Amino acid sequence: MSNVIATDSQSQQIDSGLIDLFQISLPNGSILYFHPGLDTDLTDVRFRDKANPHTVRDYEPLPIMIDGLELSADGASARPSVTIANIGTLFSSQLEGFKNDDLIGQRLIRRQTLVKYLFDNNSASPPIEFRTQEYIIDRISAEDGISVTFEVAAPFDLETVQLPRRVVVGKFCSWKYQGHDAGNGGGCTWKQNSTYTYRGTDGNYYSHTAYFDFDDRPLVLVTALGSTAVYNNSTAYTEVDYTYNLIGSAIATGSFITGKNYVITSTGNTTFTNLGAASNAVGTIFTCIASGTNGHTGTATEVELYLCIVANTGNTPSASSAFWKEVYIWTNYSSSISYGKDAYVRSSETVWKSSHSANLNNIPKEGPHWQRADICGKLLNSCKIRYGAIPVTAGQTAANQNPSGRTNKGARLPFGSFPGTLKY
Repeated sequence: MSNVIATDSQSQQIDSGLIDLFQISLPNGSILYFHPGLDTDLTDVRFRDKANPHTVRDYEPLPIMIDGLELSADGASARPSVTIANIGTLFSSQLEGFKNDDLIGQRLIRRQTLVKYLFDNNSASPPIEFRTQEYIIDRISAEDGISVTFEVAAPFDLETVQLPRRVVVGKFCSWKYQGHDAGNGGGCTWKQNSTYTYRGTDGNYYSHTAYFDFDDRPLVLVTALGSTAVYNNSTAYTEVDYTYNLIGSAIATGSFITGKNYVITSTGNTTFTNLGAASNAVGTIFTCIASGTNGHTGTATEVELYLCIVANTGNTPSASSAFWKEVYIWTNYSSSISYGKDAYVRSSETVWKSSHSANLNNIPKEGPHWQRADICGKLLNSCKIRYGAIPVTAGQTAANQNPSGRTNKGARLPFGSFPGTLKY
């Protein structure tokens, strides 16, 4: 801070107004210059560049406000909020084609001076100003048609700081999922087909697949569920048990909804194998691919599937339970099937989720018809359930088993995935 402006600030009466000047870096290296406006008008103001005083910068008027400024010697550093007006794309039109999300990780600089020291009033070099404040844009905390609010962090807060070839991100893995196997580098060595080998009690190694979605919920092959039974609150469940809850009562053939999961409750004269089931036996769980024929007498009940992750008795499965994990079932993709919304299929060695109903002849890939379901949640647990996967059958002497709710605590995880900084 200049001694001249320090003297001004200590005077009994300051004879000039205070003005904020803001600089925002864009991903392409260019810099935007703004000021929140003067009382007298909304024209551009000019001020010398701090790094290169021979250059004079033009700061455009734009409603912008910063709050939450706080200096503390202990505890977490303050994270101020910067609110910028965006009525009629006032701000977004200045971003040279970038979106607000692209500003995350970019640098914001706040300069302060008195109006009398602006270039048109005082051409002193270097510029006379208060201490410069620098921040890193950390996230968008609010956004609407009127304004956008960014949360910013001090540069010495490790969150989002760019180190050589790495970005430090608190509690989240920075490696690209399956990047090493795909030839894209990084330390995630999980295979693209999500297979792993596990040594059975007979000493032989067997291959299995373990798919999980972003929330670490298992995605399992429906035909590998075996003799899964409806939940019973008197049963003692362990981490190798799959079960299901019934949703509503049994409905007749012709009323099934494609993409939903059902269990056959009575066969009648319905051929359930034409509707997606592996067999026509009562108790078979299947993902419906057709509503069925009206007048047929077979019935089925919609189900929600769960995997026990903590041994228990009497804890009803639910999405919020600490004892259970939701399960979604997949089948192998077929171009002859019209898939319903939220149906899961395996294609190209991964699992996909249908984005809309009547999804026919659309090969699974990222786009309007499908979205990838097997996605890493980027948390430590997402790593553990994959690299520490244990097949479900006792003895593990058969291949292609669904994962159990247990994990191998001796499994090695990729080194360097989690830098370990805290996110406040």
